[in-house]
Amino acid sequence: MDVSAHILLVDDNLRFAESLQQILRIQNYPSTIALSGEEALELLEQKPYDLVLLDVDLPEMSGVETLDLIKISCSLLPVIMITGNTTVETAVAAMKKGAYDYLKKPIVHELLKATIDSAIRHAKLGKELNDSEKRFKTLTEASWEGVIVHNKGLIVEGNQQFFDMFGYRKEELIRTHILERIFNRNSLVQIQSRIENGITGSHEATGVRKDRSEFPLETRSSYIKFQGQNLRVCAIRDITERKKAEQENLDLQMQLAKASKMEALGLMAGSVAHDLNNILAGIVSYPEILLMGMDKSDKHRESIKIIQKAGKRAASVVSDLITIARGTTTPKIVKNPNTIIADHLSSIEHKDYITQFSGITILSNLDSNLLNMYCSEMQISKVLMNLVGNAMEALESDGLIVITTENAHFSEPVIAYEKMVAGDYIKITVSDNGSGIPADDLDRIFEPFYSKKVMGRSGTGLGLAIVWSTIHDHGGFINVKSGEEGTSFEVFIPSTDEEELCNSPALSLNALRGNGEAILVVDDQETQCLTTRNLLTNIGYQAFTVTSGEDALKLYNKTPVDLVILDMILEQGMNGRETYEQMLKINPQQKAIVISGFSENEELAKIQALGVSHFIRKPYTLDQLGVAVKQSLLGALKN
Repeated sequence: MDVSAHILLVDDNLRFAESLQQILRIQNYPSTIALSGEEALELLEQKPYDLVLLDVDLPEMSGVETLDLIKISCSLLPVIMITGNTTVETAVAAMKKGAYDYLKKPIVHELLKATIDSAIRHAKLGKELNDSEKRFKTLTEASWEGVIVHNKGLIVEGNQQFFDMFGYRKEELIRTHILERIFNRNSLVQIQSRIENGITGSHEATGVRKDRSEFPLETRSSYIKFQGQNLRVCAIRDITERKKAEQENLDLQMQLAKASKMEALGLMAGSVAHDLNNILAGIVSYPEILLMGMDKSDKHRESIKIIQKAGKRAASVVSDLITIARGTTTPKIVKNPNTIIADHLSSIEHKDYITQFSGITILSNLDSNLLNMYCSEMQISKVLMNLVGNAMEALESDGLIVITTENAHFSEPVIAYEKMVAGDYIKITVSDNGSGIPADDLDRIFEPFYSKKVMGRSGTGLGLAIVWSTIHDHGGFINVKSGEEGTSFEVFIPSTDEEELCNSPALSLNALRGNGEAILVVDDQETQCLTTRNLLTNIGYQAFTVTSGEDALKLYNKTPVDLVILDMILEQGMNGRETYEQMLKINPQQKAIVISGFSENEELAKIQALGVSHFIRKPYTLDQLGVAVKQSLLGALKN
């Protein structure tokens, strides 16, 4: 987001306003404070601002009244309402009057930044659409017209603009029949019918120039007395630029609508992800604790596994929502696609899935000389799972799916399903011999929740949206070919000549066990603290838990620890990054792991730059936690 965006902060509580101004300064947003609605309106008259943070409960002139006046003078200026618990209803009413969103006190730093960024992006798209509509109106009013007078197509007179429009000299057309020369076949039939039936007024058609190139035009016809005859006069306007402007206007409307949909989805995902993943943590993690102490013959063992599996599926849906809505970026390493494909096809998840489609055959044709690529192995495996799963569901009972890989080079940009830039790529193709995708659906198949499958029967409607988001996060492109012979999804990811890194051997449960090392867990949810402490205790560590950054520093000053596990989002006081920064001032060598149900990419990048080696997304399993802890203590960086 543009760091020059200037924010007007309106709140009658100077202490709160100055505190919030400091937070905005840290987030690279300059701001100006106004202590009343009247002062805010005066400041808006003096200079432009990019966004307004407006307290609902202002004295004299309320926040809602101030909003009404702002929208009169600055209709496109985004306004975010700030409210206490007692005025949420008023804030919602303000949104109906044009406020972009509202934030509840106390302000969560990460949510503040996410909401500001979202509002400014939304306002930018709105301004572009408004500017496009103005350009469209200007082009319409300033169009250059050609005028002819004719007798059933025999041209009697015409102005120079007409002849220039079609690329002819005047002497080439005057006193000749011109209709067949200046209109294409479809338009010619309509024009002749209008002339024969005496129909006047406006009509759109397709013109043909002397060089046989076609262009859109608009005609306006009527009858006049000319040289003693009742002749037809026609004004012809080249509407090429108008059509372009209309298309641009339509594209921007669609872009704005899509952006609004994705912003709403993103706000919803961000709002619920943190809390929901904290809840799911118990459903995913506690079954592991129970299973560790349970005999394999216990009658409840399978039931507990089903609960755990359901929790993991729910967590996966939340993760998918965040990936689509917020474009979550994942760490990437050099891998060979053939290895990822082979691992996926031999995975338990894949084998479990294909048992539902026993009549389907899956073949692979992998290029032995395939180059490597920078990628997230987990995300590319998920792409394969979605594409292969989509193909199996399209085939339903029997058929053939083929997975192929090859190196690809484009010396110049290629336009297919989307525009692909020149370069060297890995091409992964998943094709099936099903009935194909209807042409009307092809343009929308990558939209979230757009699905023609039976609701509740297969997936969440996010599968292809995940594919699209993941491949573009990898700097790649997607092409889709579909017809009666079947469908092919072609994935292009930039290739590299760098060598693949060797994977570290997987650690066994015994290898994950600690030797009493002290670990400090910082999480604002007490239930999450208890879950993590129990997991760590069960594998031989000594765990301390606190629910705020301030309490963490108090304990840290008294008790040295070998490792700190930090939640990124802490509701009160310092967040995880700020807490770790203070710890590093005390011990610059302090090791730490970050855990979170939801975090912004920028904030995560900042704490990783401080030296954090591992990031674990909630809810996590015992294996994930154990491996991260063991590798952190041993000083191994997670790729």
